Amino acid sequence: MTRWRVDLEYDGGPFAGWQLQPDQPTVQGALESALEALLGHPTRIRGAGRTDAGVHALQQVADFDTDQQRSARSVRDGLNAKLPREIACVAASEVPSTFSARHSPHTKTYRYTWLVRPARPVWWRDRCWHHRGALDVDAMAAALEAVVGTHDFTSFRAQGCSAKHPVRTVEGANLGWEEDRVVLRIQGTGFLRHMVRILAGSLHDVGRGRHEPRWLAEVIAARQRSLAGRTAPAAGLTLESIRYHAAD
Repeated sequence: MTRWRVDLEYDGGPFAGWQLQPDQPTVQGALESALEALLGHPTRIRGAGRTDAGVHALQQVADFDTDQQRSARSVRDGLNAKLPREIACVAASEVPSTFSARHSPHTKTYRYTWLVRPARPVWWRDRCWHHRGALDVDAMAAALEAVVGTHDFTSFRAQGCSAKHPVRTVEGANLGWEEDRVVLRIQGTGFLRHMVRILAGSLHDVGRGRHEPRWLAEVIAARQRSLAGRTAPAAGLTLESIRYHAAD
């Protein structure tokens, strides 16, 4: 058996998330169908993480096993010939059997985007949270400082989260303007269900002047989901990159 790593890009809009679901189009389901057509046998693909419905990926990493002998180019191009247009295999490579897209040490970077202008978006329509008024980006950035480090993120944990505990380490986070967009980037080894979107919703409240920047630290300390902001729309969230720390 050979283990393969595939690096993927996808538009999450048409899908009910990464994970297989009965009678729902999912990224995992589309990939497994394409792999079965390519390799001639059912194949389970394992992703580095489960993105929610409507969430996009510039780089998702997954692995699968097969006894079929293929070149990296034939795996990449064969998948792309059979995948829907919303998913692309950007790269494929043979990896050691010890490699696990999910469990090998890695850091994920997520990006959340607000488009800040009066006019409705067209180009960014399915890639942002559109905000027509002003946002105090300096206040949002100041609030974000409280997130970096190891914390109990119960206040930013959605119902139904299957994580064994709510403690997570945020290795880095920054927020600033990119033309007429406000972009949040956050890095960590793992995130709770909807954690980044709840954080984005809370930062949005700070940017609108509903809370002072110090409020976010208070919400973290309180460990109560009801005190944090709303869950931000999925369309603004993108899994931007995954970096593996070992030789994998």
